[in-house]
Amino acid sequence: MANASLQSFLLQHHHSFLNSTVHDGSPTAALRLTTNASTSISFKLFTSSSSSVTTASTAAPTPVASAATTTSPPTPSLELLGQQLAEGDYRQADETTRALLIYLAGEPARRRGYVFFSEVQFISVEDLRAIDTLWMEHSNGKFGYSVQRRIWEKSVRDYTRLFIKIGWMKKLDSEVEQFNYRAFPDEFIWELNDDTPEGHLPLTNALRGTRLMENIFTHPAFDCPEEEAAEEENNDTGSNAGQNKDDSKVRVRPKIMTDFKPDYSF
Repeated sequence: MANASLQSFLLQHHHSFLNSTVHDGSPTAALRLTTNASTSISFKLFTSSSSSVTTASTAAPTPVASAATTTSPPTPSLELLGQQLAEGDYRQADETTRALLIYLAGEPARRRGYVFFSEVQFISVEDLRAIDTLWMEHSNGKFGYSVQRRIWEKSVRDYTRLFIKIGWMKKLDSEVEQFNYRAFPDEFIWELNDDTPEGHLPLTNALRGTRLMENIFTHPAFDCPEEEAAEEENNDTGSNAGQNKDDSKVRVRPKIMTDFKPDYSF
């Protein structure tokens, strides 16, 4: 197609060249166009008074395929997580944490792209503690799975209470006290300041339920013998002295919280 187009262009100029009359007595000239089987096109210029021949050749342009440049995300690692947290890039650190859990949970999780709650057990104690330690060290003890676990225990393992306390649910501007889930990612807080709720990060996707979070919180990495001993002592004291009315009220789930379904989108 490129040859045909160029031939048409040269033929038009060839006829125009032949029809033009030279008044100064110069010899007439003729333009001859030749093609070959390749992509080259040649044309020759002949004059009537000279045997000299001027030859020019042009080659049809060869299309060059542009190489697609794709930038792949960096491989998740504890070093990368520590660097992002040190820079205060909590948004990317949250993504790296999620990618680390997928990588550490095993090959099926990596192929799938997310972690089943039953696969949390395959993450080693050392790795999960290292992730949690990095979050705590770079947030003055405000972020991390262990922080969320502590609040979860104080909330009587009630996830709606937990989500309200760590800021994953926001209070609506209404006459009746109501809460709604924050929209990911814009409504979450990606900076550390005085107003950032304790335990706000890292996020855990609870779209398929809260079993994943529960298995993270109950992972052996967060076993604390001191806390367990204190809890057993409190239980013994409570059973001997009897629960007071305030303790009973704490364990009652408010009606406003019973209206929410475990359909978490973050």
